[in-house]
Amino acid sequence: MTEDRCQNGGVLGLVVALVVVLIGGVLFVGATSGWFDDPKIILDNEYKCSDEVCSKSFVDITVGEYEDLIKTKKTFVVFVNQDGCVTAERLKGYALDYALDKGITMLEMTFSDVKESSLYKSVKYYPSIVIVSKGKVVAWLKADSDDDAKVYNEYAEFQKWMNQYLQL
Repeated sequence: MTEDRCQNGGVLGLVVALVVVLIGGVLFVGATSGWFDDPKIILDNEYKCSDEVCSKSFVDITVGEYEDLIKTKKTFVVFVNQDGCVTAERLKGYALDYALDKGITMLEMTFSDVKESSLYKSVKYYPSIVIVSKGKVVAWLKADSDDDAKVYNEYAEFQKWMNQYLQL
């Protein structure tokens, strides 16, 4: 009888090990395929160019227009600018190149307007790029963060940062 229990226990252990390996393999494949990643954001159609050439890559908006977009749960990208800032000009160049390459339109607000809007809850310094999904700020570049320094100084890093959030 002891011999039967050992054989049954061995078979049971083998089955459990096989199930664990199988489940682990499926989870590994899923993880490498992006099953557990945050879904990428799809911009609302009005921020995608319908032609091969965008008529405007940047559209200036007011605080009121921004707040209306938030209330109506729109999905868009905002460039926070301040004239006369060298870093803002470089970031705007990156954003323009990206917008033209991807066929999108970005909104633009001055930092002085941002300070009067609900966006100021997130963005405390300029310049910045802000990604809004369904009326909620989901990502923004932090001008005061060493973590974002490369994004401000290298176009390839800027592209990588944008591409991690947007599905275009």
